[in-house]
Order: sequence, then structure tokens, then C-alpha cells
Amino acid sequence: MKKGKEFIFPENVNKDYGVWKDYTIKDIGIGLAGGLVGIVLLVLPPYNPWLLAIKFVVVLLALVSLAAILTVKPVAARKNIKVRDMYQTKARYRRSQKRYYLAPQPKGGSLDEK
Repeated sequence: MKKGKEFIFPENVNKDYGVWKDYTIKDIGIGLAGGLVGIVLLVLPPYNPWLLAIKFVVVLLALVSLAAILTVKPVAARKNIKVRDMYQTKARYRRSQKRYYLAPQPKGGSLDEK
């Protein structure tokens, strides 16, 4: 039996420009902006050693969570879907208009009458 032409569809097509590993230019920009905000928070007074240590821990946790959101892939088989994209899609769906179609009602009354 003759086998037809085999088509291969790539699963990991992404329109973003990859810079390093799985990070894109947008991811690196978000990371640099988060790092800049963290440095600004550390530079702001007061300079008490305990408060400075607390601010450092808070900034470090924020940067680690930012890196996790940029790195984690929710679908193991699809490397081009990121957590940020999943959250944006879910938020867009929640904001979109939902349409519900109701079944037409009989004109003669209720369905119980026979």
C-alpha cells in the first residue's frame, strides 16, 4: 500500500526572539525592570541593619518569584507556553463576553401539560 506524503507540524513555534536559553527579549526586560525596582527599594531609607536585611529578603523573594513566573512552563509538552501567557489568557477569558443560548420555549405553555 502506498504511503501518502507525511507532514510535520512543529509544536514549539514561537514569535518571540530567544536571547538566552528559553528567555526572550521581553522576559529579560521584565527581569531587569524587577531588578531595578528591587535596587530602588534597597536604597530607600531607613538604613537600620535589621530593616535593611528585611528589605533584602523581601526583594530577593520577589525576584525569585518573578524568575519562576518567567521560567516555569505549565504544559510540559509545549515549551512555547509560559505561565505568564496562561495567566493573560485566563484573565482575557474572564473579561470577555460570555454568550449563552437558551432553548426556545414552546408557545402553547409549559411542557408539563399534555
